[in-house]
Amino acid sequence: EEIMRLARSFPDHVISKEALEAEFAKELKGEDTGRRAYIIEEKSTRKPVGWATIRIHQFQRKMTAADVGLALGEKTAWNKGYGTETARLLLDEVFRQLNLHRAEWWTFSENNVSVQLAKKLGFKEEARLRDAVFFDNRYHDLVVLGLLKQEFESIRAASETSRGETTVSYLQSP
Repeated sequence: EEIMRLARSFPDHVISKEALEAEFAKELKGEDTGRRAYIIEEKSTRKPVGWATIRIHQFQRKMTAADVGLALGEKTAWNKGYGTETARLLLDEVFRQLNLHRAEWWTFSENNVSVQLAKKLGFKEEARLRDAVFFDNRYHDLVVLGLLKQEFESIRAASETSRGETTVSYLQSP
């Protein structure tokens, strides 16, 4: 519940592992073509440690942007590079496979880890929606960050030679 409290990927009612599994079961049916969901696995054990999503935006029936998100449900996986590596894989898909123009990262303002990860990857804060969501008996701000394809390509080219061993085996659709 602690992790789901700050996750934007699913509706408010999805706060348990069982409810999350039920949502992924819907994904398997292919009912939502504008959304891609993945399981994040630990490389050596292939144990699921989280999930990631890409929600594609369309304007005038043309895919133009995507909202990316991830959550690590296993606390033992925190601070080990899973988030960074997974986000890079998502961005590769958004920009290199789907050939979209921009990626968006929406998070709650108090989710400092998420905001810092997005900025580390090159996202820039574009908006702050004041009192946009209500949970924990109070309103919270949403932070919207954006990354354009040309920014991604410049950052990616500079960082490709400095990357070491991977921690995530692959992103797997459930």
